[in-house]
Amino acid sequence: MRATVLRPILLAALLATATPALAQSVCPGRLSANAFAPVPRNAAIAVPDRAQTENERRLRAAVLDALANAGRRVDANAPYILSWRGGISAEGDNFGGFGDTMQGRAFREGDDLSWTHDLPRMGGRRIPTLRVSGIVDLRERASGRVVWTAMLSCERHGTDDAALFAHLANAVAPWIGQSLAGRPF
Repeated sequence: MRATVLRPILLAALLATATPALAQSVCPGRLSANAFAPVPRNAAIAVPDRAQTENERRLRAAVLDALANAGRRVDANAPYILSWRGGISAEGDNFGGFGDTMQGRAFREGDDLSWTHDLPRMGGRRIPTLRVSGIVDLRERASGRVVWTAMLSCERHGTDDAALFAHLANAVAPWIGQSLAGRPF
């Protein structure tokens, strides 16, 4: 009798502790980076404020938070400038092919972060897989030379932009100045 009473309790405890592990990431993906010149760990980094939309402001705030969490100093006049660019595409639409409904918004230069906005739902039986791709550059202010660059790609889950922005920024910030290949995040 005692074993039959303990089994449901143990199963409930196991499921309760396993729930966070089963939670799906907002955008599981991979990050690769190349360092072209040394970047001192204590060097300040500038994150230009060129945000024009609410989501661009949210992403900039997420980047600032991630830099602070990674122990990086942020200063508007820093010797290094961090910039993001990228694209979003839909794979596997209702025709089973590749469709990019964000034409004209992919791989924008500079700090325009509008590429992270939600992609509208497409008609049909299947919801497309949303692929977020981005490039992050760290440039020397004095020379304009890229000293570090990262490439990321992930499969977006959900529609929470704030969670996506925090996820991407926290995936990149700890690795600034370091080289790595295909690190999952």
